[in-house]
Amino acid sequence: MRARARIRPVHASFLELFEQRYDAILTPAAAGTAPKGLASTGDPSFCTLWTLCGMPAVSLPLMHGANGLPLGVQLVGPREGDARLLRTARWLVARVAGGAESAT
Repeated sequence: MRARARIRPVHASFLELFEQRYDAILTPAAAGTAPKGLASTGDPSFCTLWTLCGMPAVSLPLMHGANGLPLGVQLVGPREGDARLLRTARWLVARVAGGAESAT
């Protein structure tokens, strides 16, 4: 319960951004490229804040690193803003990835 109380002001700050008419927050999805192989999904630390705030997030592999592995960005939306976030993600993928339809 103390953790929830501590996260409330953080969530309120993000809510203000969305109320100012921002569609989404763009952040890195991870500290680097995807890990090689299937043994790990990588470090979840870039997702933790959004999970604690109850905010939807979608990771998009929009670029590739020097090693050829995906380098992703993450879009975050307001609580209960899943549909709007997915529309924004689809728009971003179309602009950056040359019209690709897939977003993970």
